[in-house]
Amino acid sequence: MSTKIDRKSPGILVALALCMALQMTGFVMILPLFARRFESFGAGVEALGISAMAYALTSTVAAPFIGTLADRIGRRPIILLSLAAYIVAFSGYLFATSTWLLIVLRGLAGVFTAGLIPAITGSVGDLALEDRRAQWIGILNGGASVGWIAGPILGGLLYDHFGYVVPFAAAIVMTVGALLLAVFLIPETYKDTHLDRSRSSLKSGFQTLSSPSTFFLLMLISFGVMFAWAFIEPKLMFYAYDDLGWTSSQLGLAMSTYGAALMFGEFALGQLSDRVGRKPVLALGLMLFSAQFIGLAIFHNVTWIVMSFILAGLGNALYDPALSAYILDITPPEYKARSMGLKSTVGSIGSLLGPASVVLISPFAGPQVVFLISAGLVFVLTFISGLALHTPQLIVSSRFESQSTLTLQK
Repeated sequence: MSTKIDRKSPGILVALALCMALQMTGFVMILPLFARRFESFGAGVEALGISAMAYALTSTVAAPFIGTLADRIGRRPIILLSLAAYIVAFSGYLFATSTWLLIVLRGLAGVFTAGLIPAITGSVGDLALEDRRAQWIGILNGGASVGWIAGPILGGLLYDHFGYVVPFAAAIVMTVGALLLAVFLIPETYKDTHLDRSRSSLKSGFQTLSSPSTFFLLMLISFGVMFAWAFIEPKLMFYAYDDLGWTSSQLGLAMSTYGAALMFGEFALGQLSDRVGRKPVLALGLMLFSAQFIGLAIFHNVTWIVMSFILAGLGNALYDPALSAYILDITPPEYKARSMGLKSTVGSIGSLLGPASVVLISPFAGPQVVFLISAGLVFVLTFISGLALHTPQLIVSSRFESQSTLTLQK
């Protein structure tokens, strides 16, 4: 690749990864505790599902607009706004006094935090060499995976010993740290010349894609994996507590093993699709990702369930950098944050429809049926990625570097 990267870019990318580590630690720290929080109001799986739907719905509506905004005004303002919104949201969760107030707060959080991932991933697209793009996305995701390791088990331990106030307060402190890190170490990464060229319509952006059909298939996969997880999430929490008899610490430990495998895989294997191609790594990752659903369906022993979570974490570490890099590969520079915003949008739609679906079938289907449905969906996505996707080969660099159009050859 002829694209040049600024000498400071690796340091900025590391700062982005550290920022994600702090933010995700705070976010995931309280994730297993929402079921306990709703129980304190006398609510159950339906309320938890509705709150997840509220967050997903507002994220779905907001993400494409905020992604477009990041292409117009730059990445940094959106990153700072989103992190500040997380602080306000976590504070609201701590002081909420009713089920419906908590649901409303989650919905508002979805609006104002929807731009964080598109803006940060867009920054990676701005800075990273295209033949190292998946590697840097893997490192960024690896930072987020630190949260999946430390967050659940720390949140569970703090809740078991001190109640819900201390873990929610700790989550606020973590996110304040992420915001301060962003303020002092993360500059604007989007070139001023790009900002003037990014005001074209979303329709014209689709017309400049090298392979629109591939783009839409990648969006379908983004939707499917988020739907599969969101479909089991409300059932999983209560299944772990009520059927398996786990404590909050045990559930946090299981989620942390997933995060540990995810972090290891993203740091060690995130660059694999840069070397052997996006398509085979994407398919392999999806296949391994289904292990968690199969493990929950057939095992009751915590050791085997944890093993299935480890395989799923490795799968996530393979498919997600490949998927994001694939999208960035076929997207012109002035639409990168917008395309990642669309990825977040379709993922949010999956997160919205997943809980809605499980709420509808919950009275008629046991946990094992729910887990197997998600496993079947991921198998279909694996088939699509293996047979229907085309493998692009980059033949010309970014037009803003070479003054020519980014084109890809299948």
